[in-house]
Amino acid sequence: MKGRLWIGLLSLGILLGLVTAFRVFSTGFVLYAKTDILVWTMPLAAYIFFSLTSSGLAFVSSIPIVFGIKRYEPLEKRTVFLEIAVLMAGFVCLIMHLGSPLNVIYLLLSPNLASPLWWLAMLYGVYLAVLLASFWRIQTAQVSKTLSTLVFLIAIATSTALGWLLGLPDARPAMNGSFLTVYFPLTAFACGLAAVLLFSLAYARASGNPNPTSAAQADLYDEVAKVFGVVIGVTLVLFIWRAIIGGVSSSEVELGAFRRMMQSLSFQTELWLGLVAPFVLMLIPSVRVTTWGKVLASLLLLVGMFAGRLEFILTAEIMPFGQLGEGVPQFVSYLPTISEVLVALFGLAVMLLLYTLGERYLNLDGTQEKSEAGT
Repeated sequence: MKGRLWIGLLSLGILLGLVTAFRVFSTGFVLYAKTDILVWTMPLAAYIFFSLTSSGLAFVSSIPIVFGIKRYEPLEKRTVFLEIAVLMAGFVCLIMHLGSPLNVIYLLLSPNLASPLWWLAMLYGVYLAVLLASFWRIQTAQVSKTLSTLVFLIAIATSTALGWLLGLPDARPAMNGSFLTVYFPLTAFACGLAAVLLFSLAYARASGNPNPTSAAQADLYDEVAKVFGVVIGVTLVLFIWRAIIGGVSSSEVELGAFRRMMQSLSFQTELWLGLVAPFVLMLIPSVRVTTWGKVLASLLLLVGMFAGRLEFILTAEIMPFGQLGEGVPQFVSYLPTISEVLVALFGLAVMLLLYTLGERYLNLDGTQEKSEAGT
């Protein structure tokens, strides 16, 4: 009964997303809070969130094969499939951000080798193809180290290239390219660890298993939680340095938008809910070893990181400059429309439905015997 209700809720989310897609494709961007100044809104933030989380999952899935740490093998199959599901959610949000599937086709078929956007699109296309091939090899018990290594390298390329792309415009100094190329892969890894803990433990509990992990698995998840805590701590340090350098030490002309965003709900959510709270939870051994502690910390980090992606794109936009700054307030405000929220929920529903079907039909525990192949 619970399973049917869950599938029904996800189907409703996808139905609402499809209706929103039809309205956006037929009506245009009037359904979004886009303006000449606010050209990036929640659908783009959702795309960045899902795509970086998928890259972070690639970092996790590479641990047993690329780096040879065999005790992480039980996580590999589930993590690779989750990468695919999360990446598909990112593609959904990207198409909705562009306003039409034809825009995606045009982007791919009209290459501009000098454009980082085109290279990023091609990288994600190759990434999906390699991911599917890698999962197929895992599903047939023929793990390919070559494919796993390619997934790892492409994940590094996409997460750093995304930071490079967003930090490219000199006219938007708040989007510090050198900062983003480090911060994006780091937070991607944190999101990947959080997703592994959340989906592995929460699904096992929801499936009715009173003891969702064996003793060996419990030790493995405890180790992952320790690594998770360390990555959160490093991310928090980098986040604080960004606040000090960009919000305190800079001039208002250069980074006034960031100083403004430091007061926003999205910035505060990322800091306190997405970084401080899960870091504290992972610091307490008696909480860290519990299932609920790992799940809660993972969920909080993912929510905070989504808010952080929104904060990043708004930081680059809320202070108009040039001709766009004439006759308007120094800072513009943003409130997502219902359609934008439905786009994010659309991507989330697609990801959760794919993952649910994978858990049901593909034995994501990866308990079958595996042999390692070089190609």
